[in-house]
Amino acid sequence: MTRRRISTKIILFWFLAFVPLLITLEASSYILMKKTIPTRITARLGKRSLDFYVAQRKHTEVNQPEILSNPTGSKGINDNHAGMRMFHPKLGWDYPPNIVYRDIDGITYHHGNLGERLSSDSYDTALIATYGDSFTYCANVRDDCTWQTFLAKKLGANVLNFGVEGYGTDQAMMKHELQEQTKAKIVMLCILPENINRVVNIYRPFYTYNDPLQLTKPIFVRKGNRLVLMANPLKCVDDVKKLDDRTFLEKLAKHDYWYQLDRKLPDMSFPWTISLFHWSNPVFEQIGISLPAVFHNIRTPHYPWNLFDEEYPFSVMRHLVDRFEANANALGSTPIVVIMPHKDFIQETVNYGMNRTARLVSYLKTQKYPFIDVVQTMADMRLSRSQLEKLYRGHATADGNQVLADIIYGYLNKNFQSLISPGN
Repeated sequence: MTRRRISTKIILFWFLAFVPLLITLEASSYILMKKTIPTRITARLGKRSLDFYVAQRKHTEVNQPEILSNPTGSKGINDNHAGMRMFHPKLGWDYPPNIVYRDIDGITYHHGNLGERLSSDSYDTALIATYGDSFTYCANVRDDCTWQTFLAKKLGANVLNFGVEGYGTDQAMMKHELQEQTKAKIVMLCILPENINRVVNIYRPFYTYNDPLQLTKPIFVRKGNRLVLMANPLKCVDDVKKLDDRTFLEKLAKHDYWYQLDRKLPDMSFPWTISLFHWSNPVFEQIGISLPAVFHNIRTPHYPWNLFDEEYPFSVMRHLVDRFEANANALGSTPIVVIMPHKDFIQETVNYGMNRTARLVSYLKTQKYPFIDVVQTMADMRLSRSQLEKLYRGHATADGNQVLADIIYGYLNKNFQSLISPGN
């Protein structure tokens, strides 16, 4: 046998041995990334340009809510974009006073003089005012199925619902500041863990691409060692046309966490093994939280892309809570922070024994701010997956809102019994 034939056989042997290994590595890398990197991150891949956002605004199709009554006749109410019906010069968007509308599922939403969502019953006094996003607003359920309605029945007093769909904690806090005339004994700043993602977002589509709320919002930005409020870039409905200007969007993009993240995300494509190398940190962080607790001593696990672990977003959230507490106290109200539940946050807390808002909880305890962590409370209930599915279909169902109302009532009865007692 000649040397050439021997060499050929050796090369062929190693080639046949290497190819299956390469295929296995590629398949494993692909599966590992798809299983561990959340779709909310992979959906951001492609480094979308500012031209993409200009074009998207013109072509995004949205399901318009049916306006049944709009006594205020707000300018922009008939704009083609659903978000324009909620335009607000300071907050970005809000519900106009006394508006009544029906969503695409046939659910009707009624609002009062201050834009608050009305409950099915009314009482003589307003005991509590609540501020937050769509989980506070109670999207996708009738007026008589909100947790504020259920809680009001237990208290025999009004629980005002100032939640707004799409709100960040910054907008919720600012809305409270704009409503000094609302004399509620207790005010609640309701924070869904996801809301921290919104406080570092200035133009809604930079965070959620296909969203009918194609509007800007105020944002707190760093100036030296301070956080300074950058007011809503759009001052009136006529300013909305600026969103079709690439130069205007470029100015906004400089301050938007999510747009800047898009610029930094590595590609995810073949060869998958190389892509896995670039994504290794978040992939192994996600794997790490699944390991038994004994391994956590080696490296304290944390959720990848959890902005509570990032200094700038967390400093903004701290600032918002501090400002909410100070303003409520100045107005003679008792402030309470409510960490709002969703089945995904409850389930992951049960599965991994870790709460992604742990850093915020620690801060609230250190500052001695009154708060209730409903995510942890519901995780401690050890509800089955089927039970959680009954409580949440996207947003909380009527059953989910009833559970939330029961938990909050129990907290108030234990810690603020004197405030909620009739006659006080």
